[in-house]
Amino acid sequence: MMRGLLVFLIYGIFLAAPLVAAAETRALLIGVSDYDDAAGVADLKGPANDVRLLGTTLENRGISDITVLADGIDGAPRPTRAAILDAFADLAATAQDGDFIYIHLSGHGTRQPDRNGDEADGLDEVFLPADTARAEPGAGAIPNAITDDEIGEALHAIRMTGADVWFVLDSCHSGSGTRAATPGTVARFVDPAALGVSVTPAHQVEDATDTAPTGPEPPGGLLAFYAAQSTELAREVNFAEAEGGDDWYGFFTSTLAARLQDDAALSFRQLFQAVLSDMNAAHVPGVAKLQTPLWEGDLIDAAVFGGRDTAGVRRFAVTDDSIAAGMVHGLAEGTLLGLVADAADAPDALIGFAQVEDPDAAEAFLRPVAADCTPRADTLCDIAGTLPPEARFAQVIAHPVDLTIALAHPRDLATGAALPDDHPLVTALTDAIAATADGTGPAVTLSAAEADIDVLHSDGALWFGLPAQAGDSPAGLTWQPTIGPDLPVILARIARAETLARMLENLSASGSLLNPSPIDVETQLQPVPIEALADLGSDTSPRRECRAAYRAASSTAPVPLDHGARLKQCDGLAFSAQGATGGTFDVNRVHVDAQFCVHAEHERITGNANALPLGPAMTICSDCPGGYSAGTERLFVVVTEARDNTEALNLEGLVETCLDGPTRGTAGDPRAFLDDLARRSDTRGAFGGLGSAGIWVEAWTWQVLPRREAFLRAGRSVEPTNYQGKKQDF
Repeated sequence: MMRGLLVFLIYGIFLAAPLVAAAETRALLIGVSDYDDAAGVADLKGPANDVRLLGTTLENRGISDITVLADGIDGAPRPTRAAILDAFADLAATAQDGDFIYIHLSGHGTRQPDRNGDEADGLDEVFLPADTARAEPGAGAIPNAITDDEIGEALHAIRMTGADVWFVLDSCHSGSGTRAATPGTVARFVDPAALGVSVTPAHQVEDATDTAPTGPEPPGGLLAFYAAQSTELAREVNFAEAEGGDDWYGFFTSTLAARLQDDAALSFRQLFQAVLSDMNAAHVPGVAKLQTPLWEGDLIDAAVFGGRDTAGVRRFAVTDDSIAAGMVHGLAEGTLLGLVADAADAPDALIGFAQVEDPDAAEAFLRPVAADCTPRADTLCDIAGTLPPEARFAQVIAHPVDLTIALAHPRDLATGAALPDDHPLVTALTDAIAATADGTGPAVTLSAAEADIDVLHSDGALWFGLPAQAGDSPAGLTWQPTIGPDLPVILARIARAETLARMLENLSASGSLLNPSPIDVETQLQPVPIEALADLGSDTSPRRECRAAYRAASSTAPVPLDHGARLKQCDGLAFSAQGATGGTFDVNRVHVDAQFCVHAEHERITGNANALPLGPAMTICSDCPGGYSAGTERLFVVVTEARDNTEALNLEGLVETCLDGPTRGTAGDPRAFLDDLARRSDTRGAFGGLGSAGIWVEAWTWQVLPRREAFLRAGRSVEPTNYQGKKQDF
């Protein structure tokens, strides 16, 4: 995994804006085939062909602004280190807000010791330009190689212009694969020892540097496609071998180009899934199923070449009678799915229907049903025929009523008394519940007895929380008749968040000491002095307040986060993850905030040399830049085993319940947030070994205290006033 790129990924931009075209599309195509003989690097035959193929493909799509750096192509500059970095810099100097930049690198890759501790396996991935040289004995770096950190810096600079970037790397970017290929294929990997570099731990702490840019997160989005995962080699293939010819291409690049030649409207997720499916189905000797492409970034559900403000279809892979998705993807028992033959097919190109049956966390079985099946929680539709044998992907048509969320009858915050049934807000709530009872989502009811969600009335508003009160202040998600979304939208958000949270809570409760998680998760809580916070009712901005509070806490060491902790304005919270056993795992951080907004962050962990940040750190706030946000919050870390030839379990863009960003400042570590005003293998005992194979879930819960309540608990005096926070910003 190219950690140098991932440090720049920001919260996913979850696409709700109208469909618009990017201002301009530009491409930079780089192919390195001819290496210096003195370096001892074998030449490649495919990169020049990759660049030609992609150039033609892009031109056929109407893209004319194409820069080429490649040897073997007449008139193209030689792809040296300086030429490549200069081309990146030229894009950063000329790109404009709204542009879409496509960058493709084909050539050799290898690894060298990590210099800044941002790699889980202790090794940087590097791309080898044409002027790569052999290192002197004992050196820890390959002369003229371009590290993942340097590529990340270059992409960061382009995105700072507001341009979106799609970066594709067709080289071996970890080099730890060991499987052999038959004649007719070549691995795009150079053993670092051949270049005079040792990758033993002795080098991993030398010359430590931190190349990550500081300052605001780039306004431009990023999507990265990698040709192979970190335990595999990327291959180039002689497609004319059977005829005795010599026609080499990168296996990943050629498959990607074939899909790009079709100008059908599809999302990057669909494109990636189609390429993965094609690679798995390919009958190329020694190559098919030897490499598993990966993606990272926040544009995965945007339309191909469309920019961040476009959206596409989300689909899941189907194999025989099973689907590569489950409860963490929102596929409850009975979910109705539409089946298609290809990931790139149009949304209405359905060839059959199926219901989800016997789902576990990340996969489920399929039950063929008729098109008029109405999904219900209590019973499945009758089996109708058989699953179409050509079905390869599925998309969600409708969710069943798989869960009932019980709301408490509203009570008044000041008196504690239940509101009468004819109170306008009770009537509005009853009507909203009826409006959500369409049989295609979690059911919501009012309960006079036990309830899942507490409901309060205060100052003409309803508050929903776990609980909805902290001391004498309301907490959670608020709704006012004339402000924010309609109440049915609020209830749907709550129901979706609770459905996911309950499933993850159940999985976390099924853990066993006999099968510990292969990922160690560390929490760090940085409490700030209560005296450093602004007075109740102050008009000091949260960012200015927290900047001063964090400075006051700078001499205090962070502590682990206790389950059920009570946090206050400006406390800092960070999570990191480190492999405990080696291997490769997908790690998702799922945060359910006090307003029932779900946020997901993904990290792929390979090896166990270093701990990596697990999502951006949080600066806790009850009075946030976007409004008041006190109440109970939950966070889950979901760990799954990485599987060859299967799309990574990346929940970004799949489980979110709010289209806008979080109300608290959750971008970057606490210090960066404060300094930058512009930023924001078995079931562990269940069913005798059947069920959620290879999934581990760890859970934390904390309560964000309202300012007044935090002051009272700390013994700091307060004015005798009620809640003074601002309205929530939806």
